[in-house]
Amino acid sequence: MTGGARRGANEAVKFVESAVVSVGTVINLSGLDITRLHCFAGVQFFSDAEGIIPVIPSAGIVRIEIQTINTAPVFELAADHTIVASLPTTLTWAANTQAIRAIPIGVIGATHYKLVVTLNER
Repeated sequence: MTGGARRGANEAVKFVESAVVSVGTVINLSGLDITRLHCFAGVQFFSDAEGIIPVIPSAGIVRIEIQTINTAPVFELAADHTIVASLPTTLTWAANTQAIRAIPIGVIGATHYKLVVTLNER
């Protein structure tokens, strides 16, 4: 799995975060737990490479693509697959997801971002 992972207080919930990267970089998180069917994804934007200073961009989107056990090795669009950078949003879908890809497009007002994913058993 790319990036770090942290456990929630509830063992039925797993958090996965990518590293903080420049907004021109595609993020790939792989090796996700396919037994956790309820998936949530959001992005956090920053004005610094360390990911300390949060910002809300003025323009752009991040397209979220998923790889399920049904479509591997091909990625497909998540059901609600677009995060508008200026409107913080959490996308949700139900699938045996083994990888997630975030593709930033035209993001203005942030220099860096990270992908944050929550996987639930129920």
